[in-house]
Amino acid sequence: MKPNFNEMTVPELRKYVLTHRDDMEAIRALFHHPSLKYQEMPPLVTGDGMPIAENIRIAEEAIKKRVEIDREKQQQREKAQEDKLRLKLEREIEQKLRAKIELEVEQKLQENLEKEIEALISAIAQFLTSTSGLSSRLATPIALLAIRAGIEDFGDF
Repeated sequence: MKPNFNEMTVPELRKYVLTHRDDMEAIRALFHHPSLKYQEMPPLVTGDGMPIAENIRIAEEAIKKRVEIDREKQQQREKAQEDKLRLKLEREIEQKLRAKIELEVEQKLQENLEKEIEALISAIAQFLTSTSGLSSRLATPIALLAIRAGIEDFGDF
């Protein structure tokens, strides 16, 4: 059962025609859709060349209306383009800032880790010096070796 082409909007009818390309009735309905017909203007002058003021006024109003519609459409296109560009820029800025922030955070974490490792080596070296009688020159490399090797219970000897 075919749909009622007269009740369909132009976008609906276009979609139907694109999916039913052989349906000549639908194609005719699309080409003769009332919303797609151009408004015919009355003559602007009489047969002997005299201007018809009322028809000129009607034509001017129609032209002004069409210009306003075109201007609104252009503004909508420009706004959509502007919004799209703004969104793209925001994404790019966010990506660049995110990468920079992640790098800074990674550097800070690395610095903190290095400070903690230095403090840990120092504490282990002090422990070795005080409990085993090793010199501080030997205790520090032993502590470093123990941390790198992951030796557990290295102080139990």
